[in-house]
Amino acid sequence: MKYWAFISYSHHDARVAETLQRALETYRIPRRLVGTTTRAGAVPEAVKPIFRDRAEMQAGSDLTASVREALAASRYLIVVCSPEAARSPWVDREIVEFKRIAGDDRVLAVIAAGEPFASSASARAGDECFPEALRFARAADGQAQGTALEPVAADLRPQGDGDRLALLKLVAGIIGVGVDELVRRDAQRRARRMAVVAVAALAGMAVTTTLTVMAVRSRDDAERQRAQAENLIEYMLVDLRKRLDPVGRLDLLDSLGEKALGYYDTQDAGRLDAESLGRRSRAMHLVGEIRDQRGQLDEALAAFQRAAATTAALLARAPDDGKRIFDHAQSVYWLGYIAWRRGQADAALAAFLEYRNLAQRLVVIDPANIDWQLENAYASQNVGIVQLDRGRVDSALQSFAETQNVLTRIAPARPALVPEHAQNLGWVARALEARSDYAGSLAAQRERTAVLRAAPDAAKDRQVQQQMANASYAQGRLELMLGHAAAAEGPAREASDSADALAASDPANLFWLSESCFDRLGLAEIEAALGRRDTARTLVERTIPEIARLTASDARATNWQIRLRGRALELQYGMALADGRRLPPHDVADYVANVRRFEADGTRLNADESTVVAAVQLILGDVLDRTDQREAAVAQWAASAERSLPFAERDNFPSLTALARAKLRLGDVAGAHALAVRVAASTYRHPAYAELQQELARTKAPQSTN
Repeated sequence: MKYWAFISYSHHDARVAETLQRALETYRIPRRLVGTTTRAGAVPEAVKPIFRDRAEMQAGSDLTASVREALAASRYLIVVCSPEAARSPWVDREIVEFKRIAGDDRVLAVIAAGEPFASSASARAGDECFPEALRFARAADGQAQGTALEPVAADLRPQGDGDRLALLKLVAGIIGVGVDELVRRDAQRRARRMAVVAVAALAGMAVTTTLTVMAVRSRDDAERQRAQAENLIEYMLVDLRKRLDPVGRLDLLDSLGEKALGYYDTQDAGRLDAESLGRRSRAMHLVGEIRDQRGQLDEALAAFQRAAATTAALLARAPDDGKRIFDHAQSVYWLGYIAWRRGQADAALAAFLEYRNLAQRLVVIDPANIDWQLENAYASQNVGIVQLDRGRVDSALQSFAETQNVLTRIAPARPALVPEHAQNLGWVARALEARSDYAGSLAAQRERTAVLRAAPDAAKDRQVQQQMANASYAQGRLELMLGHAAAAEGPAREASDSADALAASDPANLFWLSESCFDRLGLAEIEAALGRRDTARTLVERTIPEIARLTASDARATNWQIRLRGRALELQYGMALADGRRLPPHDVADYVANVRRFEADGTRLNADESTVVAAVQLILGDVLDRTDQREAAVAQWAASAERSLPFAERDNFPSLTALARAKLRLGDVAGAHALAVRVAASTYRHPAYAELQQELARTKAPQSTN
């Protein structure tokens, strides 16, 4: 025989039949019974395969022939009995066919639903579960019309045998052993299994206990290691950074920040305490700061925004905790700084005012804390910088005075604050320059240089060296504004050489590279004023590729895109015009178009930026005029005049000079002369003013109306 049994069932009972087939085929007959001889023959290890007709028919075959073949190849017929099976002609025919082949005594019934012999009571006939061919013996003609039978059935129902006992009854019937024998053997097997499970459970408990002890020890070790790691990160972010800052190596500082963030990236952020989250935000500040110095402002902003989200959440949990206020103040400062770098004055001022409010809260909490007093000084300085950008010079000077007062008060306790004191003097000088007090500005820059030279380790501290180069550059520029070109050359050359050395020491530091470019262009302007145009031209040509690198690194950094690139174009095209050489206008035209894009996005240019743009527009008009594009040239001169006018009205003498030169080109000779008189009454004697005087001398003076 091919099959141990053939399962007959109605389509409604397909799931029961499938489960029953799987249970029969996977049941392992007790080892002590295997091989013994019963009325059914030798007991096998398992009763498989089992045939389930609707699962094993081949598509396209003769169903009737296939069923007959399977029935003939099966030792037993198992009928899944239910009211649906009792009404199924298909099930009835399979029973009749099997009885014809094997007789009545090899048919096994298993009740899935309904009631056996319910058909004898007409009121419950619909509940009958035995098919008619199962309730009657086979007649002489093979049909189920013979003697009435009372088949014994395994009962799957909960109120019957249940799944397990019903299975054992079927297996017992198939292999020819008593049900009690199988039940007893099955109980023994289950007992052995339970014993194994119990032993395994005890072993598991022992292992679990051991693992728990080990886990507790591991947790304690992990806590100790975490504390050590946190202490190391604190050292890296505070003490080690203080030692690395003067060196100015971005790669070392960047590595420091990345390692700190790498540690926190392996931790579950949800399980970090406030102290750890605070350190993580400081690591983000460091990474953002390095990204900024590398000219990667988008990445810097992303780091600062991520840090700000953390510090804001920590502050919300503990609004009166000084550490939380301090950490969030740093995040707010950096967000304002990026806005300032991109010319977003309103956003920068809002951030710096919030930063100042946070710093003032710190001082209220602990007035004796020098670090928190210092934050207040920084905050006032930052507010002053934006006020200066927006032309509020008096307010800016007041903010810088507040910074100076704090620095002076804490100087005895913090002698290392020399760079901070010098930097504030630099901003005071810028404010005095904006007030047209060029001599006062020059004096402040010289005082700044003296302060820096007295700094500890000034020769080794890269931050001090950068400030000294900046102060020298400013002195050269101010000397030139006063008309002292020869006196300007020395400090300008010193600034350029120092800035070049700093940029060469760390090529990744784009901030230092930009300072080098500004200083070199400042020297070029002075060389041109001294009549050394070849030297000046060489300096400009050397700077242009470096400016391209800077502007390519960040398309929204106004200091590079507007001031630096504009200064280079002003010098390059200005010298070409003076020499009678023609340069194509596309570079200056592209620059002017780029400035307009900035302004269309809401960027407000300050006086310095507007002066540079007005000068380039004036030159673009001159270039267009020399190529017989008079109408386009007039449009550029008019744009230059319009840009200079607001600042000229505030007695900004570079803007007054640019406005006078534009008016002269537009034919307003009287207006140009009137503006020149105002400039002449000041101390402003920049080469641009000298050019204005020459242009006026070549133009017929206006007739008197008297």
